[in-house]
Amino acid sequence: MRAYQKHNRVRFPEYWNRPVYGSGPKSALTIVGLAPGLHGANKTGQPFTGDASGDLLFRILAELGITDDVRITNVVKCAPPQNKPLTSERKNCRKFLRLELIDLTPQPEVNVLFCLGRIAHEEVLRTLDLPAANFPFAHGVTHQLGATQWVVDSYHCSRYNIQTNRLTESMFRTALQCAAQLARLDHAHI
Repeated sequence: MRAYQKHNRVRFPEYWNRPVYGSGPKSALTIVGLAPGLHGANKTGQPFTGDASGDLLFRILAELGITDDVRITNVVKCAPPQNKPLTSERKNCRKFLRLELIDLTPQPEVNVLFCLGRIAHEEVLRTLDLPAANFPFAHGVTHQLGATQWVVDSYHCSRYNIQTNRLTESMFRTALQCAAQLARLDHAHI
């Protein structure tokens, strides 16, 4: 990963090319993606900013009226080659995800984790020391982890998933709205 980062600093010297940590306030709703996109967050230094998946995410957040009410982060903090982080990279970044999910979230208030994709789902569970087998990933599924904590799953809002219709905007909006309502962001609307 470090070699890839150094390579990108030469190829794209105007890019951020450093770890991209979460953005947004402490929130009852945290959106967890996979990793910074090479020409998105790796360029801008902000999660989901500057690429197609971020365009969709921020448009739906705006439609729901909650753009400023969520925290957004990724499992892996540096852009991985071919946007496919290795297991070792996921493990290395887990301590940073733990800080964001445990130390930066309001406690004991409502805590909703909106996971974009299977890897984000699995890493969130690992970070919370929960067995993935008890909480299988599926788009649109809500898992209650405790009295006021939930994981809501969605397929990742990547351009590929949208273009292949694995995920439609309507499916994504419905899942995100469910997460917002569980987080008691009452102004979230269709």
